[in-house]
Amino acid sequence: MQYEVKCIDATHLLTRTRRKSCKGGLDLVNNEAWKRVAKGGNTLLTPIMIEEVTDPMSASMAATHFSEAVEIEMRKCDFNQSADLCRDIRLWWESEDSSGQTTAERFFNRDLLRSRLLSHVNFGKFPPPTMHVAGWPWQLWEALISHIDAKTQLYFLCHGCSYNVRAFSSLIGETFFSELSLHDKTGCGTVSAEEFGRFIGTATEQLQVRLDPNR
Repeated sequence: MQYEVKCIDATHLLTRTRRKSCKGGLDLVNNEAWKRVAKGGNTLLTPIMIEEVTDPMSASMAATHFSEAVEIEMRKCDFNQSADLCRDIRLWWESEDSSGQTTAERFFNRDLLRSRLLSHVNFGKFPPPTMHVAGWPWQLWEALISHIDAKTQLYFLCHGCSYNVRAFSSLIGETFFSELSLHDKTGCGTVSAEEFGRFIGTATEQLQVRLDPNR
């Protein structure tokens, strides 16, 4: 029997978290702390990055949104609850994107956000949360927890109890299907069942050529 671990890419979860933070707030806190820090001008965060959600799919802007510099400015303004949220999200992201961390450090940094998410739910209470969990969209809430749990389970499934955290990602599959959709002549971006086999063959051949170091 072979175990298969699945999760959504951390980059998507980070950018989705940033967008929700900008538009309505997260974890029972609004975006006022981020607006105050942006207006202060002491960090790379700017008002337009929050109010207009500039480049919503940018991981670098999302990392800036939850950066340590932003957290420090929040604490100076007594937005401690927002600063704690900023810290937990940043440490989770660093455990997914930074090199040189030990397994214990990555586990601890992920568990801060996981514990925060689970603290908002009483599984013995009915009815359960529906659309949102303490301001978190339930899809994002579940995706973050399953992502953290999947990364933890991998340590027990991999030989040597270690793996490249950045190698475990859904971006490879997304890149492949993005290439596949480029061959759709209808412009709909979705291939039909009749065309699927031919498109798969063409996309596979092109990717092999691109990845060939001797081409």
